[in-house]
Amino acid sequence: MYENRSDTAVISITQSFQTSYAPKHREGEYPEDKDGPVKTLVQDAGIAPYATRQLTWDVCAPELTKLMNPYPEDGTGGFMSEVGAVPTKTRWKWLSR
Repeated sequence: MYENRSDTAVISITQSFQTSYAPKHREGEYPEDKDGPVKTLVQDAGIAPYATRQLTWDVCAPELTKLMNPYPEDGTGGFMSEVGAVPTKTRWKWLSR
């Protein structure tokens, strides 16, 4: 949820995410997650003055594929669903008056 506490509309939001992933491991092992790259995404926000809007972010780090276990052939999981992404920085682009 993004809350615009200003009297100026928000045009877009730039959000950075710190990715994390489970490195390659043997079955039955549970290694600590490692930090992956920081991904910065931009999204049209269209938040009116003093309004709130929910935005959904799809964070993908395909370069982590080679560092993780291969996708299971039986389809019981997915490597990109195992990538975590925690927001780190937000920048707002305001509507010019």
